Amino acid sequence: MAIPEKYKDVERWAFGDTERQADELVKLVLDGVKTATCSNLDGEGIAQPGDVFVVVDGKNEPVCAIELTAVEMSTFDRVDEAHARAEGEGDKTLAYWRAEHKRFFEEYDLFSPDMTLVLMHFKVIEKF
Repeated sequence: MAIPEKYKDVERWAFGDTERQADELVKLVLDGVKTATCSNLDGEGIAQPGDVFVVVDGKNEPVCAIELTAVEMSTFDRVDEAHARAEGEGDKTLAYWRAEHKRFFEEYDLFSPDMTLVLMHFKVIEKF
C-alpha cells in the first residue's frame, strides 16, 4: 500500500537493530502493546510531544504513523518498570529491558549506566 502523501517527508523510524526485530516490534506497535521507545541523547535535537514519525518494518516499508504523546529524559539506570512495560518487549520486565538495551547500546559503543536517554511515549495515528 502506498504511504499517504502527507507522510512523504516525515522522518522514518525502524525499531530494533535487525530486520526480524523491526518486524516483531512494529507488530507490537500495531497491536497496541508497544507504546514507548527510547534513544540515546545525541546532537540531533530532542523529539517533542506532537512530533509525527513513520514506522517502517524490516524491509523499510512504511507500516504506520505515530505521534509522540510524552517525552522525558532519564539516565539508563533510572528507567523504571512502567517505561519498560510500555516498551512492550520480551516479558515486559525492567530486567529484560535493561539486558536488551544494554546489548543494543554496547553494540554501538554508547553504553554507560549513567548515559542520558530520551524516553518517548506514542500513539498510532494511522495504519497503512
